[in-house]
Amino acid sequence: MADARGLPSQTQPDRFTCLAAKARAGQWSAARDIDWRRPPRLPLWITRDQARATISQLYHGEVATSRLCQTLLREFEPGPARQCLEFQTRDELRHAEAFKRYLESLGGVAEMDDNLAWALDSAGSGPAGPLGAMVAFHVVVEGEVLRVQDSLTRLLPCPLLRQINRRVARDEARHVAFGRIYLTEALANLSTEARSRLYGWVYDLWRQTTKLALAESVGSGTARRILRSWLSGGWRHHEAALHQIGLAPGPDWGRAA
Repeated sequence: MADARGLPSQTQPDRFTCLAAKARAGQWSAARDIDWRRPPRLPLWITRDQARATISQLYHGEVATSRLCQTLLREFEPGPARQCLEFQTRDELRHAEAFKRYLESLGGVAEMDDNLAWALDSAGSGPAGPLGAMVAFHVVVEGEVLRVQDSLTRLLPCPLLRQINRRVARDEARHVAFGRIYLTEALANLSTEARSRLYGWVYDLWRQTTKLALAESVGSGTARRILRSWLSGGWRHHEAALHQIGLAPGPDWGRAA
């Protein structure tokens, strides 16, 4: 049963109880559980400023997601689902704290990329109100964070960053699971037309973001082709996740460039 905002008042209580228990057991401290005696160790091919600019975007994403969670908490009734969101709010703030401390060793937090700022702002103001924001953040943004962290772990073999990313990734995977479980039932309350419209909005958000990223990218044609391929792979990943929660394009929905 859904309320007037489209958010179900009770949904999958046993699964959310299990997720909340895992979240409670998995709480960690950015100050105590990371070995800050290790200095950042970067490969020769990347400068400290380049690493700082890239990792700063993870920090800004965590801060933005924590703010969204705090806003969504006002929409949730007491229960296991709300507990999951409460733990996620704590998680995101802790992730931001860890990334900020790492960045202090590289010279401090860099400014948010204009492209990321536009994407995060747009992700919080889509159709279907809170449900649209949850789709954008829990499926696309959180899923993209996991992809970026996996790439950083491979491209930046820094033991300290890897230690942070391992802990953050475990939390993010739980957040994605929460979003998929919750949204699968919540979105079923929307009409087929509304779900198709939401799918199209998410795709347009992704497409515009990737266009901006490609427009701002510099380097050789090979570097741009690699970036284009990576971005395209990202959409295939998100498309599969959207289908899992019940979102698919309608018969007349197009993908004009």
